[in-house]
Amino acid sequence: MEIKKEVFGCLNSQIVHRYIVMTDDMRFSFIDYGAALQKIEMPDRQGQHDNIIIGFDTLKDYINNSTYAGLCIGRVGGRIANASFKLGDQSYDLEKNMGNHHMHGGKNGLSHRIFETEIIENANQQEIALKMIAELRAEEDGYPGNMKVQITHTIKSDNTWTIHYFAVTDQETLFNPTNHTYFNLNGGQTDVTDHLLCIESASFLQTDDELIPTGKLATVEGAMDYRQSRPVQLGLDTAYRLTGDPCKKRIELLHEASGRQVKVQTDAPYVVVYSAEGMDFTDSSGRHFDSGAGIALETQSMPDAIHHPELDDIRLKETETFQTATSYHFSVLS
Repeated sequence: MEIKKEVFGCLNSQIVHRYIVMTDDMRFSFIDYGAALQKIEMPDRQGQHDNIIIGFDTLKDYINNSTYAGLCIGRVGGRIANASFKLGDQSYDLEKNMGNHHMHGGKNGLSHRIFETEIIENANQQEIALKMIAELRAEEDGYPGNMKVQITHTIKSDNTWTIHYFAVTDQETLFNPTNHTYFNLNGGQTDVTDHLLCIESASFLQTDDELIPTGKLATVEGAMDYRQSRPVQLGLDTAYRLTGDPCKKRIELLHEASGRQVKVQTDAPYVVVYSAEGMDFTDSSGRHFDSGAGIALETQSMPDAIHHPELDDIRLKETETFQTATSYHFSVLS
């Protein structure tokens, strides 16, 4: 395995770097901005390499678009209803960046930070890790508590990408991070409706017309049932409650024509599946991303959990540490 570091861009006099991690047959690229996964170059069964995620070649595209492509999200992934919540007797008002609601941590969240990055190379040459650290200040983003967040991306020689989150706070706060990578295993040649998706989940979170959770779980049935592999449908923006063993792979995405497959193992209780219906973005190179250009598999706790504590808890106390991890294993079927 090898790693290469290069300049990707500059923001407010700070250099943003790209880190390209190479296995025998794949390349994984990350940037300091938003601790983002920028590119995955993967072969198909004929040996043809393509980028299998939505990513951009300039820092400006990451700053100026609203897709959150590849970025790490927080403090809280998803929506917080009415951009407000209570902890104890104290009420907190957050940025309203999705109508009357708060989305993905706001403009001062993890996805808009430049992380300090350390390269860690395993002595046996079987894995390379990028330890990325950022600090979140209460006065900057409206949440209580100052936080130190460490996001570690690890690539193993068997083409497994693991993302591990660690965080501490000096005051009780909310924390529910995720990663917003959009996969397209056909290399972006078509939308993702030619992919097969399988999720170990018997229920999903109901939402209202503004995609705010109602606090009720619905049984999967019909088009919402992915317990057996079925084609991805557009219109998914759905939090599936995971069942099964968190030590085993519980989510699978397959593109049969190319043979490319990704299997996901996570200790998170939910996966938010977003098939990007309505995406309409042109990057600075002129590439256009249409509806269904990718599918995000956002492993996390329940969106808007602070308003539904009977279903999930995303509070983090000053006496606690936060840790969660998700692994993605990439392979090609013969």
